[in-house]
Amino acid sequence: MPLFGEPGQRIAYERYPHPGGGPPLYLVHGFTASAASFAANLAALREHFTVVTVELLGHGGSEAPADPAAYAPERAVARILGLMDALGDDRALLCGHSLGGAVAVQCALTAPERFAGLIIINSASAAGTPAWAAAAREGMLALASRVRAEGTEFLKATRLYPAQSRRLDERSRELLTRDFDRLTPEGLAGTAEGLIPAVNAFERLPELRVPVLVVAGERDRDFIEVLPGFLAQLPPGLARVVRLTGAGHAANLEAPREFEAAVIDFARELGLLAPPSAAATRGPAGTNALSVAGGVLIAAGLGMLAAALLVGSLGRDGGGQVFVAEPEPSPAAGFTPVTAVAGTRTAVPVAPGAASTPAGPGGMAATPGAPGASPSPTASATATPTRAPAGAPAATATPTPTALPTATPTNTPVPTATPTPAGPYAAIAGPVRVEAGASATYYDVSNPTPLRVTWVTPSGTFRDVHGVTVTFPAAGCYGITMEAIFADGVTRTAVLNVAAGDATCGG
Repeated sequence: MPLFGEPGQRIAYERYPHPGGGPPLYLVHGFTASAASFAANLAALREHFTVVTVELLGHGGSEAPADPAAYAPERAVARILGLMDALGDDRALLCGHSLGGAVAVQCALTAPERFAGLIIINSASAAGTPAWAAAAREGMLALASRVRAEGTEFLKATRLYPAQSRRLDERSRELLTRDFDRLTPEGLAGTAEGLIPAVNAFERLPELRVPVLVVAGERDRDFIEVLPGFLAQLPPGLARVVRLTGAGHAANLEAPREFEAAVIDFARELGLLAPPSAAATRGPAGTNALSVAGGVLIAAGLGMLAAALLVGSLGRDGGGQVFVAEPEPSPAAGFTPVTAVAGTRTAVPVAPGAASTPAGPGGMAATPGAPGASPSPTASATATPTRAPAGAPAATATPTPTALPTATPTNTPVPTATPTPAGPYAAIAGPVRVEAGASATYYDVSNPTPLRVTWVTPSGTFRDVHGVTVTFPAAGCYGITMEAIFADGVTRTAVLNVAAGDATCGG
């Protein structure tokens, strides 16, 4: 596998190109695991995505420095963002299992504009409360101390060891066992000391603005216990949960077809993949693919935040697009590094002891500094205002970037700087394609949070509400406009065109 990063701290990765230029999907494993955590899913996912597997520092083929500081969350995230730059991926779908899910959340909090969506698989390290994280911290520090003193052999008697699993397919078990046996005391202890104690971001979850698909194996009791609190902490409508009734911690390997169907369907809702034909949306027994193994729960709201914060990479395969008013470019704009990690077992082992925006129908366009024109849709719709929850925190602007060391080995790609918008911008989040007669909720995901917002929908105007729920009674192309006024007096307007039924919105 090729390596990326600063010598001595390089991470291993593998890129699987899609012949049709499918959207990038980054896969991050969990504690003591490797890219083999997704071996059984690669074939199906590569039919739709350009897949990139990432191995955390100290795991798989990545290097394992002795200094725990090298494993810190902000440095792990910086490596993922740097790898994305090096591979030319401005935005991606990011999937993390277990510890990798916590890293994925950190990535999205640091650079939300880089991620179209998050997929979190059984990540108690992401969902745990501060009290849970404190207990995990104690367990990890004790584990690190014992590993440094005794080595890793004693871990083969714990549930961390994949060879003990009876629920994995034979090939995945063999690959994961091979990579577990390659772990070094430095890599394991460094992760346990430097990454896991600091990766939980429970208190910052209300700031999250990236749509989330949660894959919950219902036999994973650790995750199921903390899942309700995790969902309650997220902004309304941000997360969807797919429950896999027969799966445990390694849900993507134990129920691979259901997991893959859920990921593909999520990408379609985000507009990253083209909608399937009616026949292709049905699962094995004629059921919808997302509800094959226990049903879909849409948590904390009616709608799915299926929007991007920036115009560009969405809709590449013919799907819809979200139009937003882009901020004025700034020469100082950039990305602040975050962290990346993951695993196949629980994170707490049992241890002894101003670009112009395309116009939509009716000439609507998102243009800085001026309200958008009211749409003239071909069909009527009804809208219901949805108020923001009391005490919801304001979105924070993307921080100033920190310079990263340049990789020098010949097999390490050198990242190039990627411009990031700066300043206030207006953005609408919500599905761009719905069934005729269905309802969908659309949210204000502007950054920072505006002082005032005005929604213009086909059925009326609504002011100072966080979102509106719109019903689309018939097939047609509908326009939704939101004008945002920010604290500095700047006005931005975002426009979203929604195709209902078999209609197509031109642009």
